[in-house]
Amino acid sequence: MVSSQPLPSHMTAVHLRHYNKPYELVTVDMPQIRDNELLIEVHAAGFCHSDLQVLRGQFGTALPIIPSHEPAGVVVQVGPKCSGSWKVGDRVGVLNFKNACAQCVGCSLSQRRYKNHDPRFCEKRETAGFQHDGAFAQYLAADPDTTVVLPSSLSFEQAAPLMCAGATVWGALEKATAGLEPGAPVAIVGIGGLGHLGVQFAKSLGFTIIAIDSRQAGRDLASDVSDRLSPDLVVDSLADNATEEIFAFTKGEGVAAAVVCTDSIAANTWTLRLLRIGGVIVPLGLPADRWQFDADVLVFRELVIRGNYVASAESTRRMMGAVARSGVRSHITTVELADVSKIVDMYQDKNFRGRLVVKIR
Repeated sequence: MVSSQPLPSHMTAVHLRHYNKPYELVTVDMPQIRDNELLIEVHAAGFCHSDLQVLRGQFGTALPIIPSHEPAGVVVQVGPKCSGSWKVGDRVGVLNFKNACAQCVGCSLSQRRYKNHDPRFCEKRETAGFQHDGAFAQYLAADPDTTVVLPSSLSFEQAAPLMCAGATVWGALEKATAGLEPGAPVAIVGIGGLGHLGVQFAKSLGFTIIAIDSRQAGRDLASDVSDRLSPDLVVDSLADNATEEIFAFTKGEGVAAAVVCTDSIAANTWTLRLLRIGGVIVPLGLPADRWQFDADVLVFRELVIRGNYVASAESTRRMMGAVARSGVRSHITTVELADVSKIVDMYQDKNFRGRLVVKIR
């Protein structure tokens, strides 16, 4: 199926040409989709901490590349062999990983575990914005298996951060809270782009939420949401009585689960000691140094440390349902495409909070 409107032969895009240098606006050829792909007209795309890591060369990315892996837009072309009932005009968001090979060990294991070839674990997967062209462009080729329909109530600007930040913390919460009783105490540690979404998601799922951050800006952000999605307790992790306050709030038990949205090893080590017997911690940060967890509390309280690698497409669809029902929203700052060269400095401003989103259209 093709677009009802003729598509251009070229498009405006953002290039990272040199590590640690500003982004540049360029004109490039339109992406040519494969028979099993969708062509997305990008309306908004988010800037993530991983994009900063790409810019610094931490992933060894071959340059030039089009950055960003948080796109939201409209389907304008459907390949003749696409899976699903996609049609031109669908409003969608696109996850990063795409085009599983269906032959490697990762695909084989994910087929047994998830009943499909999950591109997250494919050894030959494509990673938009990391090793392959991403979403800071007018058009993007997308894998239908990692594309999700957006709620009609959700703007493209709000949808974009959900495709990585939202999917990451939502996937972590699903793992951390599986089987928990309604109202169980859940801690979100580190209230930034992921954490402020985590607070809202966890609250929408019916848990009692403790938002924890060492920064006043983070603690303020935790409560800068609708009243029904605000945390039940906000804690300064540097306060002398922080641990006592949390145990008093949980009647001496500790928290049932914690999602840690910072790469601070000290924060993760401390959070482990906040867990009740049988509690679960999901660390989302990737520190340069090795993790170090205390064996005594891990063993004697039978705690669980659980990994999380973003969310699957199926999990992301559940997230979109929660967003539609509960009105979860990101604290976003929008940037016009023409001003994209300023985005890195904006992100690194110590007073910045929330998520940055580039308006493509």
